[in-house]
Formats: sequence, structure tokens, C-alpha cells
Amino acid sequence: MNPIAQQLTVWAATGIIGAIAGYAIAWCRSRIKRDGAMDVGVRVLLLCELERQQRELVAGGATADNETKARAQTVYDAYHQLGGNGHGTQVNNDIQNMPIAPKKPQV
Repeated sequence: MNPIAQQLTVWAATGIIGAIAGYAIAWCRSRIKRDGAMDVGVRVLLLCELERQQRELVAGGATADNETKARAQTVYDAYHQLGGNGHGTQVNNDIQNMPIAPKKPQV
């Protein structure tokens, strides 16, 4: 292979490899950013669910059956694994510390 063709081949290969690497890096960065936003959104929704459960329990006499407490704990565990803490912990603690009441019969 003559030197000019060899040099053009090296330049073309370098350009193609650089473009592929650039695309891969950009894709990874956008994926990380999107996943971060998704985590924040899910964490907010889980906190809203905990707050809703707390509101309903307080409105219903501030007692909770074991199933309700277990469901609140499951929501809190997912919230906590996504990095949530602080206010959500207090809301969950309030639910877990409520007196246990028998489950209301479904109508």
C-alpha cells in the first residue's frame, strides 16, 4: 500500500472510531441524566403516596391495620432506596407508630 493510501486509511479509521466513541459517550450521558430524572420523579410520587396514606389514616381516626402498615413500609423502602429520606422517614414513622386497628370490612 502506498504511503498516501495508508495515511488516508489511518485518518478514516481514526475519524470513524472517534465518531463511534463520541456517540457512545453522548448516549451514556443522556441515559444517566434521564435515569436521574426518572429516579427523582418516582421518589416524589412515592413520597406523595406515603403522605396520602398518612392523611387518610389521620382522617379515619389515626389507627392502621397491619396490612396498611406493611403497604406503607413497602412504599417507604422503595422511596428510601431511591435516596429519599428526612420527611418521608417521618411520615412512615408516624404511620408505623399509629395504634393497630382491625381491618375494616370491605363493602
